[in-house]
Amino acid sequence: MNQQFSLFLSRVVASLLAMVLALSAMGFFLVWVARSIDSEDIRRQAELAGYAIGEVRANISHNQESSTFWDEAVKNTAGGGNAEWIDGNLGTWMHTFFGIDEAYVLDEQNRPIYAFADERPKAAAFFESRRDVLAPFLQALRAKIAAGEPPAEGSQELSVGVADYVYIAGRPAIVSAKPIVSDSGELEQPLSTIRIHVVVLYLDGAIIDRVGQSHVLEDLKFVASGQGDPRRSSISLSSSIGSAVLSFQWVPFRPGQRLLASLSPVLALVGSVLLIGTLVISSASYRRKLDRIRNEEHIRYLATHDPLTGLLNRSAYERAADELIEQFSTRQQSDPLAFLFMDLDRFKQVNDILGHQVGDAVLVEFARRTCEILPANAPVYRVGGDEFAALIPNRTRREIEQLCSQLIDSLVEPMEFDGRRAFVGVSIGVSMAPYDGSDRAELNRKADVALYHAKTAGRRRFSIFGTQMDDAIQNRAAMEAELREALRTKKGFSVVYQPKYAGHGSHMLGVEALVRWEQPGRGMISPALFIPIAEEAGLIADLGLWVLEAACRDAVAWPVEHLAVNVSPVQLRTAGFAETVLDTLEKIGFPASRLELEITETDFADAEEAGMQTIKTLNAAGISIAIDDFGTGSSTFERLRNIDCDRIKIDRSFVKSITESEGDSEIVRAMIAMAHAKGLKTTAEGVETAEQRDILRSFGCDELQGYLLGKPMPPQDLTQILNETETLAR
Repeated sequence: MNQQFSLFLSRVVASLLAMVLALSAMGFFLVWVARSIDSEDIRRQAELAGYAIGEVRANISHNQESSTFWDEAVKNTAGGGNAEWIDGNLGTWMHTFFGIDEAYVLDEQNRPIYAFADERPKAAAFFESRRDVLAPFLQALRAKIAAGEPPAEGSQELSVGVADYVYIAGRPAIVSAKPIVSDSGELEQPLSTIRIHVVVLYLDGAIIDRVGQSHVLEDLKFVASGQGDPRRSSISLSSSIGSAVLSFQWVPFRPGQRLLASLSPVLALVGSVLLIGTLVISSASYRRKLDRIRNEEHIRYLATHDPLTGLLNRSAYERAADELIEQFSTRQQSDPLAFLFMDLDRFKQVNDILGHQVGDAVLVEFARRTCEILPANAPVYRVGGDEFAALIPNRTRREIEQLCSQLIDSLVEPMEFDGRRAFVGVSIGVSMAPYDGSDRAELNRKADVALYHAKTAGRRRFSIFGTQMDDAIQNRAAMEAELREALRTKKGFSVVYQPKYAGHGSHMLGVEALVRWEQPGRGMISPALFIPIAEEAGLIADLGLWVLEAACRDAVAWPVEHLAVNVSPVQLRTAGFAETVLDTLEKIGFPASRLELEITETDFADAEEAGMQTIKTLNAAGISIAIDDFGTGSSTFERLRNIDCDRIKIDRSFVKSITESEGDSEIVRAMIAMAHAKGLKTTAEGVETAEQRDILRSFGCDELQGYLLGKPMPPQDLTQILNETETLAR
């Protein structure tokens, strides 16, 4: 300690003796230090700016491949091209999802078959205004394709491409050209038939603002030649295709200059404390270095982590997947490598009903539970809004199944936040290397297919990829396309009507409209198959409106009290649905008091907050609301106390068992009694025997429906029955 103090004292004395000389040199020294610090910091900022803009260029090419490296893209751009598909995957979608400003699809002779610009599709001829500036890119790409050149070494791209800087109509831009090629390799593509996808991203707008903000480059912007500000820092980027040179400037931070300005008054007043000033400068410089290190570490962290959950993000997932696949292939391990895709069920309802704050809390809690369940060598990744992934090495199929079951069971109990309960589940899709492939893209696709299979099978379950799932996906896609065409032409759809009779007597009180679809080549398709597809594809609103209009036109002259039409939960949540229904009734002249909309009990529970206003608006207009499949949902008897409807329809499963189970018989009796106490009417569906009919009549059920009384029939048959009944009544 004494030796250290002596050393310190000797340095102080030496400093005092040298102070006179140091004072005269201090000014020059400080200026030199400030300029050195500023020079180094500006150099680092220039490197960061060049790297950031370069990343934008690299990401464009990578993002293109989400739609160009795909069998479907090859098929839908062949010939004259599927305009709707191209716009939805290679034009408008890329603008919405990736911020692309212009997009073009060119045939094998570089003739345009699609153009997108100014935030909307353009006539294909619009490309001719860009042909001259884009020609070098097309020529370079065609040359690479002809030479069989592979993607750039070290990139994550799956196909060859050309991307560079260029000026278009005086605006700086990045142009990226990619071939539209098969991802499976199963499609034959002679070089003379390959089509090209070109995208343009302008660098004088919001994209540069985002780059500047995310990399702490103040007021980063493009500057035209000769218009630069000498007080700003700048970087020039040259293209290898053509002679374009793009310059960008920003306001440099200049930490040394700021530090010198803050210290100058102090140094002028207390120049005698040179040692303290030196310590302050050294300390400030050191702090700046630490701050820079912390900022760079934070930027690296954000590049690989999700800020909400703290999990690794999609880019980290892709790198880890590639590394694990390579290690797996090298070591030739016996146990597989599992790819898990997890998607939360009912998460949208949580956001809509409980708010995004609770939704964020659900994501954080799910991340915590998942990390606790999965092994330590299997990190969890958040790859989308409510989408998560995991890579699990060295586990057998049986062990993967057990882990999936544990994940699903972990969400059986609701999550509670500040007294608000959120009910969510999780569906899981699994693919396994090497059985399902040996590259990330294929394993991702198959895990996604398995996830879709789990979703369509009823959610809250997991599926491990099987080859039959690909067939199911293709069949579903084909059915969706056929459904779209049928809705466009209104061919193949029909409405049948099942009569509903009074509980006592033989008087027909009403009818229920049921949609049917007959597709050439497939025959009659069950509503249980095409209705979910219509909901997922966003077609249910058009289909539901068509059914409503057709049913009202058929029933307007029928002598029945009410017409029942089923309503999808998607329609119920659609803004303006109530107004659409009322406008339809007014157009056709069908009285609102004769219309009854049927909503399943589960869907009614989901709409308790989000769609209740729609239900109240319809009810206030005189339209009756019926709860379909009553008894199959949760908390049925408790819900009857506060339910806001006019009728309940007792599910056929209870009706079927009233002659077999005394317990079920008493449940049905209690449902009818409680409904009547609430002032609600009751309908029993699925009445198939005279014994069921007689028991329901003894319980006081208001209305009966089932095959015993009448099967669903076309409108002309129902009209004939009604006419015969009216004739007999006379």
